[in-house]
Amino acid sequence: MHEPIGEAIRLRRRARGLTQAGLAERAGLTQPAISLLESGSRVPSLPALERVADVLGLRVTVAVEPADPPGPLSRGGG
Repeated sequence: MHEPIGEAIRLRRRARGLTQAGLAERAGLTQPAISLLESGSRVPSLPALERVADVLGLRVTVAVEPADPPGPLSRGGG
């Protein structure tokens, strides 16, 4: 589901020498919540993601893209 987010969290957590429990404690979450985030089984709320990112020194960015490519543009008057 959200493997890139979970993978980034897991890699940075390990690089910082933190356990899931240690990250959870610092971010105000539970260890099972961190496990679900890392596995991609849970979509994190923005506040939870921000807290985890803050602890790990990650930047949270949001991309808004159309789900489907736009159709042909209508050129009125015709």
